Amino acid sequence: MKHKGLKMKTISYFVIICVLSGMIDSTVSSSAIKQSFFPEQTYTSDNLSSHGSSSDILEMIQQVNASTLRTYIQTIQEFGPHPTGSSACETLGEYLYDTLSSFHVSVRYDPWRYKLHSGRNIEATLLGTESDNIVVVSAHYDSISISPGGNDDGSGVAVVLAAADILSHFSFNCTIRFVLFSGEEQGLLGSHEYVQNASRNGEHIIGDLQLDGVGCASTSDDGSKIKHHSNNESFWMVDISTNIASKYHDEIGLDVIGLPHVTFSDHESFVEYHYDASYFWEYGLTPFYHTSEDTLEHMNMTYLAKVCKLTVGTLASIAELHPLLSNDDLGISIKGRVLAFPCQFAVRVKNKNSMIDTANVTINVAIRNLRTGEYVIVNIHTGSIPCNWTFTKEIATVWEFKTNGRQYSNQFISLDVTIRGIKDDVTLYISQRRTGVIVANSIFLFPFFKASSY
Repeated sequence: MKHKGLKMKTISYFVIICVLSGMIDSTVSSSAIKQSFFPEQTYTSDNLSSHGSSSDILEMIQQVNASTLRTYIQTIQEFGPHPTGSSACETLGEYLYDTLSSFHVSVRYDPWRYKLHSGRNIEATLLGTESDNIVVVSAHYDSISISPGGNDDGSGVAVVLAAADILSHFSFNCTIRFVLFSGEEQGLLGSHEYVQNASRNGEHIIGDLQLDGVGCASTSDDGSKIKHHSNNESFWMVDISTNIASKYHDEIGLDVIGLPHVTFSDHESFVEYHYDASYFWEYGLTPFYHTSEDTLEHMNMTYLAKVCKLTVGTLASIAELHPLLSNDDLGISIKGRVLAFPCQFAVRVKNKNSMIDTANVTINVAIRNLRTGEYVIVNIHTGSIPCNWTFTKEIATVWEFKTNGRQYSNQFISLDVTIRGIKDDVTLYISQRRTGVIVANSIFLFPFFKASSY
């Protein structure tokens, strides 16, 4: 969206982490003791009002054309069944690459390999103006071996192509990536490799919006609703789409039905690596799913155009996020090299102009065995718990917290601290990793790893 000035306020965070006594229970797996990384995050209509220009979003929505979507799907199904690894999938990928290259975006292939499977994802990037935050909209372009893939997932691909064309004529605060995955029908293979690499590279993806099967509606009721699935951490995306659908109801004509997370499309790969992600899915069921009859003739282009309008508006809202704070305003400081108490810290917010401001943040503190990656276990008066704490606060000036605990065994550890913005500060993110060793019921942090980031 057209860029607006960014009002800056300065924040100074001091995080004091202290840890005593903990041990690894070798009989407990890391999956068994792993806790939810981030709690529920929710947008309100008040938050949404600052996310962009209504006139711009209306202009974008009005550019959605059902005939263009029809042409995309007709072309896709003319390739016939195109499972990953087939020549048809390869040729279709070249068509999609060329189509995206005709827009004002940079395009690349993202090759992947998993065991006996290999393929190429296609990524188009619209760079943001001020932020390293990334918003992803995605679909998969492979089909099963008997289906031409008109709706599954030609419909999602068509929406991604149309959104890339429309949004590429605007500028946004956040970078937008338009990603088409292969290997979805074999078990989310392409998206898994893509997100794994993004996580390893430390990319700050604030959310993925997946479209998979969004073009069928056989009744008027089906044609007036869209399902939006998410987990608690990603529910803010549902809130934004709901507000867009409500604000532009005359132009879009859809009601958003927020539903719990499901795992059977590529957004699940993002969730697996602790990124926020959600999934648009048509409201009604189609009898042509995974059959040779999954074709344009059984789809509803009026409905698909509605979904495309909602997608464009939702993406524009998310990507336009203009926080009052930037990542440069955040800092993590761990005080001391010999630590006491499992978790003790203070977070302070200070405005350089002596004005009081607040920061909406989630703070995660995790202590893991450096060799196994499992959380260190600390004993408290009510029993044993893993050293993985998450706190969500709106902090005005200072907030302090301390936990109790005792009894550790000697082990090398990593201590990770992550501050992540929520609500109107959702684009904020900073993390730090320190390493150390537990000896005689104390944690000694290694000075030569101080202030390392990951």
